[in-house]
Amino acid sequence: MHADRFAHTSTLGLIGVIEALSEPTDGAGMTTPRRHLALPWRVVAVDTACFAIAFAAWVMLGPSSRALAAELDLSPATANLLKSLPILVGSVMRIPVGLLTDRFGAKRVYPAVLLLGAAGAGLASLGSSAASIGLAGLVLGIVGTSFTVGAQSVASQSPSAVQGTALGIFGAGNVGTALTTAIMPLLLGAMGWRGAFRAYAALLVMAAIGHALLAPSAPRPSVPTPLRALLAPLADMRTLRFGLYYTATFGVFVATALALTDVYVDGYHLPLATAGLLATAFAVTASLVRVVGGMLADRHGARRVLRASLLGVFLSLIPITSAPPLAVAFVLIVVAGAAMGIGMGATFRYIPAHFPTSVGAVGGVVGALGGLGGFFLPNLGAACVSALGSPFASILPLASVALVALVVQALAVRATGSTRDRSKPLSLVPPAPARLS
Repeated sequence: MHADRFAHTSTLGLIGVIEALSEPTDGAGMTTPRRHLALPWRVVAVDTACFAIAFAAWVMLGPSSRALAAELDLSPATANLLKSLPILVGSVMRIPVGLLTDRFGAKRVYPAVLLLGAAGAGLASLGSSAASIGLAGLVLGIVGTSFTVGAQSVASQSPSAVQGTALGIFGAGNVGTALTTAIMPLLLGAMGWRGAFRAYAALLVMAAIGHALLAPSAPRPSVPTPLRALLAPLADMRTLRFGLYYTATFGVFVATALALTDVYVDGYHLPLATAGLLATAFAVTASLVRVVGGMLADRHGARRVLRASLLGVFLSLIPITSAPPLAVAFVLIVVAGAAMGIGMGATFRYIPAHFPTSVGAVGGVVGALGGLGGFFLPNLGAACVSALGSPFASILPLASVALVALVVQALAVRATGSTRDRSKPLSLVPPAPARLS
């Protein structure tokens, strides 16, 4: 009884702290409590839980690729291709799935995406060749679009002043990738890769049922938005800019996570298990700090927060290319992960502020570009390693992308000549100075 009361009180206290951090302030820095600005906890909780499960399944072929290669007699190149197929499909398909979400609503699309992922995981468990695993990976990759669906759902049901916080909490669901990195080896040892894939399939089915039963329906316009209106923002240069920002944060996050094991093993000669634990620490940090990025973007505006984030990513990653001591490298990598998480949260705060009626479509493009960055940047890093002969060279293109995004943001602000950050609540924008006539 007392334990339950304590847990309930602690939960309410945590919620109160987060809501207090996300409330707008007046010019004197005092918070202005408003009940109608409360976070929509039900939709955030359901969508975030399903997103974490979906992302855990999305990367399941990665940690299991060695077991697949051993049993099916696959070459290393083939195994690498198979584990990257879901990432590629999930990235590209975010665009059409985002459009479908804007048109039909996340309440319908989210369970469908989860069930398709379950079908892919189930098909993978029956695979007997590279072709059959590849086909299953193509279907499984659809579950990677869950981010776009959930982002549209959370943004559309959150007050504008707390959208960054809500999207940051939701985005922390990509911690599912770290969970698979940690748990999949245990499942492989206990039930083999076929049993592990079936367990993921069952989990995705339960997530789909849970979402259908628990997720609230978002308010829908009485007249559906025409397809042309949904597609219009895709030709806007801001969409491509936001995609570059997400490539420099999420894409670099994925690429760093894939490169770290090789850096720790080949650069510092650590055992594979130890390297995996250190890499997991980076992934967890980047995922959870994403919540802070959303909160900061609500309070200070996405532009300022993203600028600091990109600078932090560049300054943290570039020293690693010179092979610093292990302890220094680990600290720098964790700091870079925190900066990436903050940047991911800030980037998606831009979208509902600039494209409030096309969050799914624009979020699909932005998410796709970030995911493609996570697919292509590791290959560019591998080319740098081959050319320069150092495992640390794989970090060089990642730091460079962050620097490019930082420069593009500065040039975009200068070109528009606008000092107004649309992602910053009006109550936080200082009044314009009076003009003397």
